[in-house]
Amino acid sequence: MSGGVSRLASVNLQVHDLTVNYGAHAALDEITFSIEKGSSVVLIGPNGAGKSSLLRTISRLLKPSRGVLYLGGQDLQKIPLPALSRTIAVVPQDTAIDFDFSVEDIVAMGRYPHLKRFQKEGDKDREVIATAMRLTGIAHLASRSAINLSGGERQRVIIARALAQEPEILLLDEPTANLDINYQVEFFELVRRLNRSSGVTIIAAIHDLNLAAQYFDCFILLSGKKIFSLGRPEEVLTADNIRAAYGAETVVQRNPLHGKLLITVIGKNGSAAEKQESSGIHLVGGGEEAVPLLSALLDAGLRPSVGPLTREDSGHRFAAYHGLEVVTLPPFSPVYDSFHRQHLAMIKKARFVLIPSIPFGTGNLRNLEAVEEAVTVKQLILFLEQTPVAERDYCEGKASLLCDRLIREGAQTFREMPDLLSFLREQKKPGLP
Repeated sequence: MSGGVSRLASVNLQVHDLTVNYGAHAALDEITFSIEKGSSVVLIGPNGAGKSSLLRTISRLLKPSRGVLYLGGQDLQKIPLPALSRTIAVVPQDTAIDFDFSVEDIVAMGRYPHLKRFQKEGDKDREVIATAMRLTGIAHLASRSAINLSGGERQRVIIARALAQEPEILLLDEPTANLDINYQVEFFELVRRLNRSSGVTIIAAIHDLNLAAQYFDCFILLSGKKIFSLGRPEEVLTADNIRAAYGAETVVQRNPLHGKLLITVIGKNGSAAEKQESSGIHLVGGGEEAVPLLSALLDAGLRPSVGPLTREDSGHRFAAYHGLEVVTLPPFSPVYDSFHRQHLAMIKKARFVLIPSIPFGTGNLRNLEAVEEAVTVKQLILFLEQTPVAERDYCEGKASLLCDRLIREGAQTFREMPDLLSFLREQKKPGLP
């Protein structure tokens, strides 16, 4: 996909200087782009940016005020409607069905562009209809009246009708808005399969940026009736672009499970916890096991220091975002003496020293040793032991021995996070030391 004009031989759709008006109101303003045959393109942008208007213009429900659209080198407005219906199928936002047709009858309507007047469906048509219902999981509803369906079932019927058209281009306007999450995933897996195996061009308008990032290769970000950004996910889904188009602050990173972009929306003015004073709490170590406890502490109005952590640690990313005081280690390094001294100083400043339910190995055993070395009788050591330490000890029992020694010397253990938080709230009440 490109912002300019590509060669007609390799282009499915060209949009050149397109302007669309609703009366005196502009829905799209002089947009230009091209989509190659077989592409998978998603339209994103805030409400009112023009996503649905663009889809409606491509399907010829809206007429351009200025500019032109070319489909396979032909002016879209001059293509006969029967031919256009064999080429483009639409799944709209509104899936209302007002007539008492069976589900199979509704899906069969997708075959009308392929039939002559008064011609009945043949074996091939019936096979296509059955396949469309099977792929969308509605075969068991074939004889059911369409007006008695749930919103999600009705959405899948409309999707099946579009598939029955066997289109070259499939336009999707918020196609999974009424679907449960399992059907959302199934639907986009189906769409991706159609795109990759059959070469169907997909053009979809979607609000969910994470779903879009997971299933689409090309992005068009619309804002202010114009194209704000166009290209690969990495080029379009940046924190700067999202801020400019949506007015939202986000963190954009890779999903560790499938490697696609993951967009997390954050507060414009930062967490309320960032404005709080230090709570005299230090949390030892980090890792993803510690993040829920860090989050719960901030939610409870308790602002801890953290560490030692490497920059790659998920706990470090959390602490850095919330502006927590943290001992930062170089990547893949042990706790060198200089960082050990920083950690000792941080522990000595704390009233409470929290040790979360994290694994211990040779790389972070020194953090436990620092607790034993630095803590005085005026400090409380609190273990969150959701899993027995023996099951998290990867240093030949040394961590277990250290923890047992600390507990014998007065450290307290909590099995559940709410109990630990309740204890801290009680201890932090005004008037208590």
